[in-house]
Amino acid sequence: MLRIRARQLSAAVTTAAMAMTVTGALAFTAQAAPVPVPKAQSKAKVLNWLAHKHSDTMPRVLSKGSDWTSYAYLYDLKKGKPGKKIGDATAHCSAVEVTPHSVVAQCQSVLRTDDGSITVSGTIDHRRSGTYGGDAAITGGTGKYEDAEGQVEAVFHGDYAKLRVKLDD
Repeated sequence: MLRIRARQLSAAVTTAAMAMTVTGALAFTAQAAPVPVPKAQSKAKVLNWLAHKHSDTMPRVLSKGSDWTSYAYLYDLKKGKPGKKIGDATAHCSAVEVTPHSVVAQCQSVLRTDDGSITVSGTIDHRRSGTYGGDAAITGGTGKYEDAEGQVEAVFHGDYAKLRVKLDD
């Protein structure tokens, strides 16, 4: 009889311990992972600009470490065509990888307008012909763009670059 009661007591203690563990785990999980509250969607401001290259110092023959600078006029891009001239753009690039058909370059750029400047840093895949591009991080700004954050999506073709500037709020 003692054996049966000992087994029953052991089973009751084990069941109670398991119930407490499960209940405790559920309570802990509920505390550790609160129900997410949806964030208000931040509205990024998007600027569509067009850069038209005026000059650059890119060498004809590139090797790793080659540096060059570029200067371009900056326009509003409206319906796929250049609108009003709004400023200029400069870039300093360094080749980090060179193949027969493309160049990977690390570039720092400044997009200057009458409202202020936006500084940009990123890696671009340059192709010797055709369209190429890449994304770059906005690293800061001045004037209207002070404390700017976001990214710039650039698509290059010939002497033109379409820039989609996404400013985070």
